[in-house]
Parts: sequence; C-alpha cells; structure tokens
Amino acid sequence: MLEVEIGVKRKVCVLSLRRVSLGIVFFFLVLFSVSSAYADRGLITVSPEISVYEPGQKAIVAWNGQEEILILSTDVNSSGETLVLELLPLPSEPEVELASFQSFEEIQRLIWEEGLNLYQGKTDNEIRSGSVEIVFHEEIGAHDVTVVWATNADELVNWIENFLGANNVNATVALGDFEPIVKDYMGRGFRYYVLDLITVTPNERSVGPIFYQFSTNFLYYPLVITSPVPGETEITLFLLTEGKVNDEDCYPLRKAYYQFWGAEGFKPIEFVLSKGDLSKIDLRIGELFEAGGWLTVLKYEGSLSWFTRDLMITEEALSPATTVEATSVDIEIILPSTLIAVCILLGAACTLAGVIFTFMIMRSKKEATKSS
Repeated sequence: MLEVEIGVKRKVCVLSLRRVSLGIVFFFLVLFSVSSAYADRGLITVSPEISVYEPGQKAIVAWNGQEEILILSTDVNSSGETLVLELLPLPSEPEVELASFQSFEEIQRLIWEEGLNLYQGKTDNEIRSGSVEIVFHEEIGAHDVTVVWATNADELVNWIENFLGANNVNATVALGDFEPIVKDYMGRGFRYYVLDLITVTPNERSVGPIFYQFSTNFLYYPLVITSPVPGETEITLFLLTEGKVNDEDCYPLRKAYYQFWGAEGFKPIEFVLSKGDLSKIDLRIGELFEAGGWLTVLKYEGSLSWFTRDLMITEEALSPATTVEATSVDIEIILPSTLIAVCILLGAACTLAGVIFTFMIMRSKKEATKSS
C-alpha cells in the first residue's frame, strides 16, 4: 500500500494498559506467578512474535477461494497536521465500510490463548467509457475514500496529481516514480484503485481500520505499490484461509513464531479457528467460511524498496490435507457415535433403576399384605 505523505515519520508508540486485553494480562500474571525452578522443564514464555499495538501496517486478510475481506489499519504521525494519501490497487471493485480495531484485539487474544493451550500440552488440531472513472466516494470516519476504475497508467497518475492538488496535498515522492509500478499492476489486470485521504497529527495513532470486500480467485495483499517509497516498515498480516498456508508461498514475508524455552524452540503461529471464533473477529468474516478456517500470522521488517512482488496465494497452493473441511468431517464422525454410546448407557441405567424401583414397591406391598 502506497502512502504519499508530508513529513511523516514513525515513532515507537507507548502502550496504554487499558488497551491490553484481559487475556494478555492474565497470561503475564500466570508467567510471573511461576517459580523459576521450573525453567528447565520446558516452560514457555509464549511470546508471539507479533503485537497489534506496534507501529506499522496491520491487516486481516480473509479469503475463501472466491472472495476476500481485507481489514487494513496503519499507524501514522506527522510533525504537524496534514493530509496523507494511501493508494491501494485491487483486482476487482470492492465494498468499502468502516471496521473496528477490536478485530485485531480479538485475533491477538486468540493467538495468546492458543499459546497457553500449547503450554498446557493441548493438541493443534470490463468495458467502460473513459480511462479513469470514480465508482465510489464517501467519508468513513477519519477516512475520505475514493475508488476509481482505470485502464491507463499515465492518465491515472495525472488524475491522482490533480486529485492531490484539489485537496492541497503536495507529495514528497514524485508520482512519476510510481508510473512503472502502476503500469505493472495494469498489465496484471488490476483496474480498481482505492485513494484514502486521512488527516494525521503529531501524535502517532492507529487510524480506524477500513473494511474492503472484493471478488478474487487468489489471496492478495499489495506490496509492490510501496517499493518506490524510501524507508523502513513493519507489516503484520493475519491470514484466514480454508487450507493451511505453506512456508514457500509466504515470500517476501515470513511466518511469525511462538518462542519456547526448552527443546521445542520456535513454533509458527498457525492454527484452526472455529466459525464462532471467526465471527468474533468480524461477523462478515464468519459468513465467509462454512466450517472455520486456518489463522496464519506473517511478518515483514525491512526496506520498502525490497518489494518485488505482491503476496498472492492460489487455492491450489494451500495444503489440501490440512483443510478445515477434513478436520470437521472427523469431528462429525466421532461426535455422533460418542453421543449415541452415552445415550445407550444412560438409557440402560434408567431402565435398570426403574426395574429395581418397581421390585421394591411390589415387595413392600406383599409384606404389608402378610402383616395385615
């Protein structure tokens, strides 16, 4: 994602304890209450290599093979109040709505909860007239979002320059530097571009996330669009997919890890979430999946200029042997048979109790008759 900004620099943000979830606080209390004498027995400081409160880009990318939901949040600050333009190329026209930072906090809670489970020994189980056309414009919270449809890179860059001028934004990076990048996206069939104007202040803050939903036959997160921008960045992606993501398909990002003390070392943050868990993150994500999905956390730290490709994962690239459907079938087979066995045992016990009770009543009546 491209940011055209005036004097924007990133700082280290100070965490507010009020924003830390109860699950995380509880986990630290558990750690601090354990004696150091247990350190040689594989005690893990379940230390996920991610934090939703650190500065940088954070995104939830949920994809079911046909549609993708992208919840995107960025941390920005400036030496003075100014406007920042974010440019996001998409493979199809999106629905754009306001999202909630609570989605990221819920994912953080689920990750820490899974870490505690691991510590406790639990198992993992197009044809239009004109080359640039505005298809959507709306102010959403702190965002002024415009979605355009374009077929010509030169005209799109010129249009953006006029757009910035009309909004009194002077780009610190020459837009001509992005022309070959935009041409690359055009050549790959990308026709929709989101322009998001946000007002930033000297105090760094997470701008309210924006929700995008669009059709795509591959999981997608744009990276190349930022390559002309100088500087370093940190990116955290929370992928939600029907199958397990392979390590080789994550490049140029890498999987984030839990850090263990002991022989196990590092374990990637990837596990299955139920449909209920997905709905807690965002109800619209829960509707995207029929039987739950895999959560995989990816990280990137380094120069923006290193990006030579976007994150793109096809359905065929997901591990078929670890799909959620396969896991849910096993549960459906085991669960009913267990319930049937329990019901049979309960029924037999009730029948036996009834026979004994009837026998005792009849016996008491006979004794009463004899005595009379």
